[in-house]
Amino acid sequence: MKKLTPVKQYLLGFTLVFIALLIAIVAVFYSALSPRWQAEKEAQALAKEFAELKTITSVDVYNGKQAYYSVFGSNSKDEKEVVVISKEDQEIFVFEESEGISRKQAEKVAKSSGAKGISKVVFGLSNQEPIWEVTADNGFYLISFETGELIKKEGL
Repeated sequence: MKKLTPVKQYLLGFTLVFIALLIAIVAVFYSALSPRWQAEKEAQALAKEFAELKTITSVDVYNGKQAYYSVFGSNSKDEKEVVVISKEDQEIFVFEESEGISRKQAEKVAKSSGAKGISKVVFGLSNQEPIWEVTADNGFYLISFETGELIKKEGL
């Protein structure tokens, strides 16, 4: 059997340590994100069952005073709906997208109210009212889904 040179031994050791670290990092990320993925699957199943959504396009997670999952999709009549499910008690609210402003419109309202560097826009409920939460570099903007008005601005 051929003996490995010290350089090859170091390379082999480094490679094994690198692979072990890579596996550990993947395992940590998977275990951290797994509960969220499971909760989103449950929210989608509830939306399909109780709101009769046929297709699902996306899921938002809103964390205000209470956490909500907002499931976007279409029903059997091809009407676009948002199904909002409370994380705590799984109370379900259904809104037709045509009865309020869009995500892009909420973003425009936030920009006109001073938002800079918008990173995300999510749908949720605040005091039982449907809202868009716009997250920007300089704060959070709550925009009414139904009226399109700025409800609240919270600075960072």
